[in-house]
Amino acid sequence: MTREERQVRSQLSALADDDKGRRLLQLALRGIQESGRGLTYGCWVKPGGGGSGCLFQHAYWQGVQEGVFRPVEGDPKGEFKSYVGEEDFALVMGAIRAFDALGKRRFRRWTRGRYGVPLHTLDEERWRAEVERILVDVLAERRDEAGDRAERQPRRPLGATQASSEAP
Repeated sequence: MTREERQVRSQLSALADDDKGRRLLQLALRGIQESGRGLTYGCWVKPGGGGSGCLFQHAYWQGVQEGVFRPVEGDPKGEFKSYVGEEDFALVMGAIRAFDALGKRRFRRWTRGRYGVPLHTLDEERWRAEVERILVDVLAERRDEAGDRAERQPRRPLGATQASSEAP
């Protein structure tokens, strides 16, 4: 695992510690998998990118579709701030920066454009697979389950009642 991937995972794990942050990542994953839109890195929507956006742009689009966010003209950052709060919004921005570094380092290809001018393109198929894999991994983690087994409390099944100490 590269330093850039560790940074991405760290930011996303911290965001997933909060229920709303976790829901935001779930929206992003559903949006990436279901929208048919392009996936970029580093910003909300690439200039001239049309229907492509970063991880959190996909979360916003999916959230609008599901009624979590209201449609806004331009940048949806305000919607995210009001949804996850100021502190977790800093994690969103940190994750965007971390994804930017990962995408540029591992998924950017240099090619020759028109007239031989060098230009970079994103290997979107590999990028999309990597982003989905990281999201699934992070969402599968449960921070409250980490650590020493002896310190963890067993979880009761849903609907189970707590045994009374006054049982006959």
